[in-house]
Amino acid sequence: MSSPKPAKVGAGLELKQRIEDEYKNWMVAAPQIYDVCMAKRLKWPSLTCEWLPGFLESPVEGWNRHQLLLGTHTDGDEGNELLIACVDLPDVDTEIDTSKDFGRDTCEVVLRLAHPGGEVNRARHCPQRPTLIATRPAAAACCVFDTEKAAAEADAAKRGPAIMLRGHGEEGYGLAWNPHVPGELYTVANDGTLCGWDVAAAAGDATTPSWFAQASEVALSDVAFTPRDPWTLGAVGDDRAVKLWDTRKPDGAALARADAHAADVNAIAFPTFAGDDAAPASLFRFLTGSADRTVKLWDMRQLAEPLHVFENFFDGDVLQVQWSPHETDVFAAAGADRRVTFFDVSRVGRAPPPPGDGAGDDDDDDAPPELVFAHGGHKAAVSEFSLSEEDRWLCASVSEDNFLQVWCVGEHIFEDEDEGAPQPPKPPTPQPSPAKRNAPASPGKSLVESVCSAMPVPSPAKKVKVIGGDDAKEDA
Repeated sequence: MSSPKPAKVGAGLELKQRIEDEYKNWMVAAPQIYDVCMAKRLKWPSLTCEWLPGFLESPVEGWNRHQLLLGTHTDGDEGNELLIACVDLPDVDTEIDTSKDFGRDTCEVVLRLAHPGGEVNRARHCPQRPTLIATRPAAAACCVFDTEKAAAEADAAKRGPAIMLRGHGEEGYGLAWNPHVPGELYTVANDGTLCGWDVAAAAGDATTPSWFAQASEVALSDVAFTPRDPWTLGAVGDDRAVKLWDTRKPDGAALARADAHAADVNAIAFPTFAGDDAAPASLFRFLTGSADRTVKLWDMRQLAEPLHVFENFFDGDVLQVQWSPHETDVFAAAGADRRVTFFDVSRVGRAPPPPGDGAGDDDDDDAPPELVFAHGGHKAAVSEFSLSEEDRWLCASVSEDNFLQVWCVGEHIFEDEDEGAPQPPKPPTPQPSPAKRNAPASPGKSLVESVCSAMPVPSPAKKVKVIGGDDAKEDA
């Protein structure tokens, strides 16, 4: 075997040093940027990350106990697990001291469920019943867990999936619960198939799909529902296209198709809210993220051309996009460039503030107005992130180097500094009220309270909002 060429070795060392320098700079600035920032080194990397709705009261006054859905990607010698973790975070009104205990970890895995079929590629909770969790393993079948029943099972070996969904020929990543219909799930796979499932009526093993489409000849990567109605969904994949379906049509034929990107399309996202009255124009919008290092904004009524292309912002494949659950025009994107980047589509086309007018730092004078913030706390590619529906700017993100980070950007970062600058005329856009995705009536229903309450109590004498760092504690 020939040894690596010196030029390649030198480039690798230079990149590693640049990442370390960027991380050190981020660590220094973090207390001034974030209201909350916590890092935890997991035993195995997690490919998935999602906040569960609701939260519990922490035993410490002024703190709340949030819940996260994670998974494992082991080396194969150890079995994989679906994980539920609790994270204790200070309430927005809690006064804290950011100068103490920068490395403290307030996250604890409280429930482990054996996950057949390999690593957890993706996991999502049912919006109408948050204790119902669907996962995509490294196998053709999909798993559905009932975490409430599993937590009550004394024998850990029996804490497996309640239902196995079999209809795909290969493994996959994308899955989406229907936000309008309880228990309805759609999944995509590497064999190009798109399957719909009536999980509410399913039981046991070998459940066949209630709706099926051979959507592509190549892999499909992601699927998502529009908030406008219970039958329209979109999917993307390696054919570089975006397609829309009406699930009322039994033949599985796509309603519309657009050649979306110059490379594989990894992600699609529709808004997660809906207005009380007629759907505003913003509810027709959706996003796609691609290996061509761009995010595109679309109107589902006209797929001939995107409304806008967010390019020259990313140094690698875009793996995920997500709209803010709270802000109509804000979304975030993440991927191989190690960052989670926030954008505001309402700022597209705005004139940047004049240099030196005090609107921002000199280094930011040339930044496009639509670029709001980039989280630079990860040293490796971001596998997935999740924006909280409970707190306005609270985010959790996981990276390939086994790190989980929980962070909340300060409100001052998102203030519209360009309000005084000349703006191009545009029609007013209705601002629908953000809707909670059917948060459970009882906080305990979002996870078994007895499990979460067993988590160690953080010391009230060591309350900090900037928590974690390079020496974060590893989960056992």
